[in-house]
Amino acid sequence: MKQLSTMTFEQLIAMKARIEAAIATRVDQERKRLTADLERLDTMADGKPRRGRPRANGANKGRVLAPKYRNPANPKETWAGRGLKPRWLSAALKGGKKTLADFSVEKKPAST
Repeated sequence: MKQLSTMTFEQLIAMKARIEAAIATRVDQERKRLTADLERLDTMADGKPRRGRPRANGANKGRVLAPKYRNPANPKETWAGRGLKPRWLSAALKGGKKTLADFSVEKKPAST
């Protein structure tokens, strides 16, 4: 193999392409080997292979949650309490003396 410093630009580009192809092939081989090992381990664990992949993150993705907070000015605007606060809630909290509990859908009755 030639020294890299003595190779032409075209030779370097060709070598880069060969290296990237070799890496992609190795990645595929390793992925297949690891998948086979995992399937073998799953079979050994409970006697039968599992189907599909377990859901680690996002198990509730796409699931609609019940609203916890409602905009009193526009009852159609709600928030389930997850993710960023909606603009209407942030603006109301900054602009007044209200707390998050004041926007709760399930307000507790005042004790008498």
